Amino acid sequence: MFSANLELDTSNANPLDRIRSREFIDGVLKAGSLISMLENKKINVTTLFVLLFESTKYQDFFTEITASDSFKESILSLLYLHPALVKSKFTKSVIRKANGKKTTKRTSVGTRKAAL
Repeated sequence: MFSANLELDTSNANPLDRIRSREFIDGVLKAGSLISMLENKKINVTTLFVLLFESTKYQDFFTEITASDSFKESILSLLYLHPALVKSKFTKSVIRKANGKKTTKRTSVGTRKAAL
């Protein structure tokens, strides 16, 4: 599912920050494992991200197990840990949907005039 060798940037961090980043990574791995068992399917980081946005129970659990102050902080840390999520079209559509924005395709001017 996830690589256990992932590290947050701890090159200039003090020992306490290193412990916190490792605990966050362990929390992400534990949350991913539990959610995988509850959903009864294999999940990857993108699927975990989507499930977190869809379920408030998962949001509360993820925030608690990663020892984050808020769901926003835990998601931002997850995005920092897995930068490929930022570029994913699927992730962007989930965020837009959560914010209430529609993901529409651009139409040509001629088509728009014909629809009016």
